[in-house]
Amino acid sequence: MKLLLSIIFCFFTILNCFSQAHSFYSQVDTLSIDSKVFETIRRITVSLPNDYNKLKQPKNCILYLDGDDDEIAGTILQVTNNLYLYDDIPQSVLVGVFHENRDQELQEKNKLYDFITNEVLPVITDKYSLKKEITIVGHSFGAYFATFCFLINNELFNNCIAISPAYWPNNEDIYAIAELRFEKQDKLSGNFYLAIGDKRWDDISLREGVFKFKSIIESKNNSFGFQFNDLIGFNHNSSPTVGFGLGLNYCFDQWEWESVLEDQNNRINSFPDFWRHYELKADALKYLNRTSEAIEIYKITIEKLNLDKEISSSERLLCLKRIENKMGTR
Repeated sequence: MKLLLSIIFCFFTILNCFSQAHSFYSQVDTLSIDSKVFETIRRITVSLPNDYNKLKQPKNCILYLDGDDDEIAGTILQVTNNLYLYDDIPQSVLVGVFHENRDQELQEKNKLYDFITNEVLPVITDKYSLKKEITIVGHSFGAYFATFCFLINNELFNNCIAISPAYWPNNEDIYAIAELRFEKQDKLSGNFYLAIGDKRWDDISLREGVFKFKSIIESKNNSFGFQFNDLIGFNHNSSPTVGFGLGLNYCFDQWEWESVLEDQNNRINSFPDFWRHYELKADALKYLNRTSEAIEIYKITIEKLNLDKEISSSERLLCLKRIENKMGTR
């Protein structure tokens, strides 16, 4: 028995050390705000990338609801850590908002909106170097509230990740808010990621409302990025496990391609004859809608490929076909 306990103790000690060694984010710091909106002391949490001071430019802010929910907070921190590790998202400051009466605050909307915009953001903007645009992340009622923020103040809440949203509160007012925003013909910008699971009653009961909102966005939107994922096999409580990562990856996809472009330029400077770096550079340009530049780089790719003596004839032919397909010449 003592041997077993010793083995278990060693296992968790090693696991804890491994987690700390591979964590690219600081432990969360809790800040207290004397809220005039709620007339009480409210709390938020902040977690910074460990290399926060390495880059001098303003950081992205990822603000998530249900910051006092250990599962939600743990998931968003782990997902952000992993995506940042592999250069899928830029340096970002994580901000979690605590609730005292969660359902009421998220459904009522206005007080919580005023608290975030007039009290939370000024505090963290004064303390940290942040970009103006916020990525807001929510689940269930939190996703309803996040959608509301994106629609009514898109200049500030420029990215929205809504996972398994409940769109039925307040007589389904979110549809009217969306319709009104599009009727005004205001150009919304940024990205909106929407996802829902298909297991158990909670998400099954919400799906009709989510698809109704999806149809409004797809029929009226022509200005901001929109992606929907049907999280087959996930239920209401497990959907954030994959939804948060997919959402962040989508919202920062353009940033990642710009990062790929910069990386391939650096690699080309070091290895000017390796054709694969040119192809990846052209892929990035194509994705960023710099089509004419992409075609010119694809042409250089073909020239470099034909000079590669280490590749077989059959593999060269396959690569040529792939590149020509990307150019649209086949």
